[in-house]
Amino acid sequence: MEINNFIDILFKKAEERCIENFEIYYTSSKSSSIKVFNQEVDSYSDSNSQGISFRLIEKGKMGYSYTESISEKEIDFLINEALENAAIIENDDIEEIYKGEEEYKELELYNPDLETVSIGDKISLLMNTEKITKELDSRIKRVNYCVFGNGSSTRIIKNSKGLNLSEKGNSAYVYVSVVAEDNGITKSGSGFKVSNDFSLFDADTVAKDAVEDAVSKLNPVSIESKQYKVIIKNKAFASMLGAFTGIFSSDNVQKGVSKLKEKLGASIASSKVTLIDNPHMKNGMASSSFDAEGVPTKYKEIVKNGILTSYLYNLKTAKKDGVKSTGNASKGGYKGTLGISPSNFYMKEGETTFNELLESIDNGVLITSLSGLHSGLNSISGDFSLASEGFVISEGEISSSLKQITISGNFFELLKEINLLGDDLNFGLSPVGAPSVLISNLNISAD
Repeated sequence: MEINNFIDILFKKAEERCIENFEIYYTSSKSSSIKVFNQEVDSYSDSNSQGISFRLIEKGKMGYSYTESISEKEIDFLINEALENAAIIENDDIEEIYKGEEEYKELELYNPDLETVSIGDKISLLMNTEKITKELDSRIKRVNYCVFGNGSSTRIIKNSKGLNLSEKGNSAYVYVSVVAEDNGITKSGSGFKVSNDFSLFDADTVAKDAVEDAVSKLNPVSIESKQYKVIIKNKAFASMLGAFTGIFSSDNVQKGVSKLKEKLGASIASSKVTLIDNPHMKNGMASSSFDAEGVPTKYKEIVKNGILTSYLYNLKTAKKDGVKSTGNASKGGYKGTLGISPSNFYMKEGETTFNELLESIDNGVLITSLSGLHSGLNSISGDFSLASEGFVISEGEISSSLKQITISGNFFELLKEINLLGDDLNFGLSPVGAPSVLISNLNISAD
């Protein structure tokens, strides 16, 4: 059955059963990926998924139901299941179906031209990328992974309060991973590009990035374990920031599992630090005009010049604090329950070039990647101990690569130790971004 017909019938039946407060939430996605290896197509995958959820308020309680089957026989099931679930809910949270707003930001999230790119053109891009990668440097011994992926998604929210929203988006990526070897030492590196404009995918650039990343790590040296002045490169710092975004969730604050509780208006970072949640960013991976409850999204500075100005809210947590939702309600697909997530979340860049950051350090360390982010940090206390890769900075220049090191400290203290911000904001493969940052002191242990 066509989805709009299904929604119309479900809507009509809910009204016929005198349900006054209900919402229909639909998502669908399509994705495909192609991988090449040694100038041959190694694998191809293509997948489609869709589902619909129904939620209602009955006697002040919210009931949920969902199905993957878009057929008329599922409609009574959705209504009955939601009613039954509402009857057994025991919490006293005040629930709400959102009536919507008159204006929503119009965003260009979908590029129809991306859907017309042929499989042959995608394969040609990958073949060229793999070929160029192998030819750039004799120390590149193999290309482990060379893949192109693309996907599109559709989201619809319609409810009994008059809300009727829909949004469609698409995106693609190319990614290559290589292994370099010299003097018995092997190092890996990668390059990638994300966009919904196929004309922006350039084999030469992606290949060059991967090769430079790998060969720069060869012939590493050891350093003494102590405190160093450190530059954390943009992608590495973005990965750390991403691991701590939960501290800004009002739900975590209200539950007492965020150290930012009762910190509104207080200084929590260097005055150079501004943290932004921007759901309207052009080509942003998490851009959207409305959140999972149909609340309009908006640009906001969560931390401004080091001062905490707001938490991230959905309708329920906003009601508890007596404020408006910030448009950050989220759902992990049609099956998911409502939560809170940032959109395109990033630290505002500075005006200092990366080379100028380097030149400000006589002797120090450049951190280029972090691992163990799920096991090596505590998002509640802020403490972290992370395996890292990087380089020695000597007289303002990058010199030798480093054998594996471990950086340790506390994220909340780290925010206060930021002395300079680069102008090189980067998001990598995530909707969380950051520029390179200069930290006055950081503990480094040599393995």
